[in-house]
Amino acid sequence: MVQESKRFFFLLIAAVAVGLPGVGAGMAGDSGAKEVIDMVIDALKSNDPQMQSGAIAIVRDIPGPEVTKALVQELPKLPATGQVQLLSALGDRGDATALPAVLEAAKSQDESVRVAALRAIGQLGNASNISPLAEHAAASKGAEQKAAREGLYRLRGSDVDAAILTSLPSVAPGVKAELIGAIGERNIAGAIETLLKTGKDEDRKVRLESFRVLKIIAKPEDMPALVNLLLETRNEADRGEAEKMVAAVAHKITDKNRQAAAVQAVLPNVKDVPARASLLRLLGRIGDGGSLPTLRAALSSREAEIQDAAIRALSEYWPTAEPVPDLLKVAQTSESRVHKVLALRGFVRLLGLESDRPAEQTIDLYKKAMDLAGDATEKKRVLSGLASTKSLAALNMAAGYLDDLALHLEAESAAVRIAQAIVGTQPQRVKEVLHKVIAGTKNDTIREQAQQVISQIKP
Repeated sequence: MVQESKRFFFLLIAAVAVGLPGVGAGMAGDSGAKEVIDMVIDALKSNDPQMQSGAIAIVRDIPGPEVTKALVQELPKLPATGQVQLLSALGDRGDATALPAVLEAAKSQDESVRVAALRAIGQLGNASNISPLAEHAAASKGAEQKAAREGLYRLRGSDVDAAILTSLPSVAPGVKAELIGAIGERNIAGAIETLLKTGKDEDRKVRLESFRVLKIIAKPEDMPALVNLLLETRNEADRGEAEKMVAAVAHKITDKNRQAAAVQAVLPNVKDVPARASLLRLLGRIGDGGSLPTLRAALSSREAEIQDAAIRALSEYWPTAEPVPDLLKVAQTSESRVHKVLALRGFVRLLGLESDRPAEQTIDLYKKAMDLAGDATEKKRVLSGLASTKSLAALNMAAGYLDDLALHLEAESAAVRIAQAIVGTQPQRVKEVLHKVIAGTKNDTIREQAQQVISQIKP
């Protein structure tokens, strides 16, 4: 009976609201609107969650500023849960009449009310609400910060984007960083020049946020300006982030053989060693095949910093196996222990990349890497790389280290991974090696994986 009464109540409100014939006779005009509002408010005031939720659902669809005015008058009188629901509905109504009340609700002592109000500001607000939302985002955390940011990103109006750009010079660093984030989320056209300036801001958070947004919205034609920004970046940690930014935009260039053109164009004229080293690392991040001769030449530089940059460009970033011989030579001949280690690690990484090298040659190179590895840590890296090689020779090499006390765990793991890949073609040898793994391992996961591979072998 109670449920039927509720159902009738909501149907009555809805019917009156849309003016269905034969229902609510005599309620047309102001008196009809008042009766609808009174019925909704009675439901909102009730302690029945179902009544409140049903009324909120109907509120979204009842048109008219008078309804909005009546609802905002009731807003502060509701409990927090009711305010949250009503704020959501007021936002969905899109009637800016509610904005002053929503702004007031954003100051509530209850966090859930503030969060709902901040979201509604994004739906109802305008350019005048940019700074309050950005300030709120800068000063808060968690759900409240997220809501303030979402509100900032959703603000509508033809003047909002321009107002965000013009307000940047005059705000505090934290607020500036939030506005820069909004530039990216809103994909504001014509913001590149502004971001190139904020990328040199005194505040590091502002600089890094500028790099992050440039990475998203900058286009290939902006590459020369982005390279210049990198060259003007003096902080070493910032420089790494700027390199990532320029590389990300370079990868938007369709012609992969032209992705590093803007970098190659300025490199010959850059004499400052740290800046030149940054450009070399950037060439590695971009991975344009046309840059390989430049990096190979830098490996022979008399400047240790230039050598280091070239080694890192190839070891850490280069996307193909082509520089394998170059890194092997460095690992074999360099007088610097740091460079030897960097080159060896890169050598092992590149060995794992796709190539047309015969499997036997790959194993020979892994063996050279083991000979060059100066300690157990580096040898473990070699075994970890070997695990990606799918051949009988790789399995045999891994098996050769199962009895090494310092390396047995990595050897066991590598043997199992290789066995999983070749069990179909080398069942007998796989079985022999994995039985040895099972007998010697102290690692339950490795033992279970080895047993699973053996179970695939038919008797």
